Amino acid sequence: MSDNPFESPHYKALTQLYPLPMDTEEYIVAKELDLVLNHADAAYPEIFPSTATATLERWEDLYELGHTGTLEYRHYVLLAAINRESGIAERHYKALAASIGFTIDIVKPPRMFRAGLSRAGFPVYDPDWQYTWIVKCGQLEESCGLLKRTLNEQKIPFTEIVWEFAPEGLILLENGGKLLTEDGHPLVVEEPEQV
Repeated sequence: MSDNPFESPHYKALTQLYPLPMDTEEYIVAKELDLVLNHADAAYPEIFPSTATATLERWEDLYELGHTGTLEYRHYVLLAAINRESGIAERHYKALAASIGFTIDIVKPPRMFRAGLSRAGFPVYDPDWQYTWIVKCGQLEESCGLLKRTLNEQKIPFTEIVWEFAPEGLILLENGGKLLTEDGHPLVVEEPEQV
């Protein structure tokens, strides 16, 4: 930083706030504020794993990764580990299900009625529903044990998964597809009632 006080953005700001002539003490304060701003600008990229350089090894140690490869490769491996370890998004759960051979659909929790954000006429839900995701799987429940275990192990703490499976009596084909009627709806065979 130069010794010209008028090159300091903080010195200029302080002259606007402080009506009396500035002296050396105020100039030193302005220089320190400039240094703090420069350090904050340098620290900001280190907060995010995708842009970290000085703290990249600490991020890698946190996820038990090696420190080899190009910077781009190390960022890629780190982000892959973070996505694998932290199930915080719908796409994470879908990718996790696809990796074990299942296709799922997720219904996100409804938005809660909030003062200042919602209006009269908006639906009101039980507050506990904001921590519940509905996972729809087109398979029969008895064939989805691995899927249920995997997603339950990876879910965010204090959240709940409500499962929706194919109805009992649905006829599944060998390739995993469903037997459809002429109008395109899945064919469900119901058990006859016992008399």
